[in-house]
Amino acid sequence: MGDTINLVLTYVVEVFSLILVLIILSGRREARANFSWVMAVIFFPVIGSLAYLIFGNPRLRNIVEKRMKRYPFLDYKQAENAEYNGGRMGEIITQVTGMQPVLCRNLRLITDASEKYSLLENDIENAKKYILMEYYLFRNDKTGKKIADLLMKKAEEGVSVYFMVDGWGSMGLMFTGLLKKLRQSGVQTAVFHSPFGLRTASRVNFRNHRKIAVIDGRCAYTGGMNIGDEYAETAKWSDAHLRLEGDAVNAIACYFAEDWMFARGGDISDTLTEGAEQTSGDQTVHVIPSGPHQTTPMIYDSIFSAMNRAEVSIDIITPYLVPNQPIIETLKNIAMQGLKVRIIVPGKNNHPFAAAAGRSYYEELIASGVEIYETKGTMLHAKMILIDGRWVTIGSSNMDARSFKLNFELNLMIYSDRFAADVFRMIESYIAASEKIPYEYVKNRQFFIRVFEGVCRTLSPVL
Repeated sequence: MGDTINLVLTYVVEVFSLILVLIILSGRREARANFSWVMAVIFFPVIGSLAYLIFGNPRLRNIVEKRMKRYPFLDYKQAENAEYNGGRMGEIITQVTGMQPVLCRNLRLITDASEKYSLLENDIENAKKYILMEYYLFRNDKTGKKIADLLMKKAEEGVSVYFMVDGWGSMGLMFTGLLKKLRQSGVQTAVFHSPFGLRTASRVNFRNHRKIAVIDGRCAYTGGMNIGDEYAETAKWSDAHLRLEGDAVNAIACYFAEDWMFARGGDISDTLTEGAEQTSGDQTVHVIPSGPHQTTPMIYDSIFSAMNRAEVSIDIITPYLVPNQPIIETLKNIAMQGLKVRIIVPGKNNHPFAAAAGRSYYEELIASGVEIYETKGTMLHAKMILIDGRWVTIGSSNMDARSFKLNFELNLMIYSDRFAADVFRMIESYIAASEKIPYEYVKNRQFFIRVFEGVCRTLSPVL
């Protein structure tokens, strides 16, 4: 009897696996991602099938479109009479995304988390109307508690406070009681794709990786820095963030409102409209969102298009170098044409499998003329690209398939010579503190290291 049951179960698993393989192959993912999922289901039928059902859910686009509301209520000024309106590069980003540039002012590059937290705390203290806060990772440590206390204080003063975290990135926060404490003080809270919700557990692979804070429509923060003590340890962790004012603040607030609608429900447009300040600006930016619900990923399209228009140089700072093959081939081709291409990654990575996958690209990139640098002893978490010394993108998106296709991300495409000069100086400081990877080193790596890197590279779309 036991053998019969085992035989039936084996047959059911095999049939289910075959059906799942056909479903995977019918999708329109990148071939490498499909191959990774197919191999996982074939070689590990039970675990692989369960992982696909949880992490490979392809139905999110329909879910988002049903629940998310677009916000056209803010009438932005056109980005005219600015220091630099983007020129041909700005026109290209508008063409590939369908989005118009907006103006901002007092655009500030922040490379020290302690500075960011100090500025943010001061802006929260001065809030009069509303505070929006959305983070992938929010720690319940000294830094997190201090900011949470400020949010509760402002809520008790009558300021509208909206606080949202990602269910996967901030999973630990749900065991501490901090969310309950925030709600009890009047802060409205939301968890984006909680792994403990019946309806959202199967969507945790689609994570909200954005880092956003907006105060009164007056100023906004976005970039790569989460909230936690480790980000303030500059000797161990390097990152980059933005503070800005002007019309672009309202664009960022709109994307928060869309996320809030999707995660919790509830239209907060009245709050934002009342607090909106049309203060224009003197610097031009595109505020570009990206997510798995988009028919075509806007941030990826923007980056890919901008790279192909480079005339002098491309500098890339990314913690995880796991892009698709078209970007790799583009960088190789550009370098072979004589353009200067530099990539800076952390020498010691907090995600060793992603680091190994990235190193599998080193040999072909360096052989084509791309310069690759690894920082010494510092986890480099900044995400930015500088093209031709003028065009900058900075935000939450890493240079990997997860950021381009699976996560909800937010980047700014910035057309400002002043800001680009700040970014260039930062890049030069990173390079001065990094080690250039020689071609002989990567060419002569041990066989088993190459195999490990190749496995990580193959599985990178599902990591």
